[in-house]
Amino acid sequence: MHSQALGAQLVRLVLLLALALLALHHSPRLIASLSEQAVNAGCHQGGGSHHDHHDHHHHPEP
Repeated sequence: MHSQALGAQLVRLVLLLALALLALHHSPRLIASLSEQAVNAGCHQGGGSHHDHHDHHHHPEP
């Protein structure tokens, strides 16, 4: 009985993932927003030694 519940959870998770990917695929504004956040997060990672590189950032115009 436990394996059936686990299987049902797995099916629901896969369906939810598929729906999320479909929504992402059909929403260019969402893709642009997520990619901008990813770039910003990547640019601002690391220790204090990267502060002198801030003038090299290229943020896209909205």
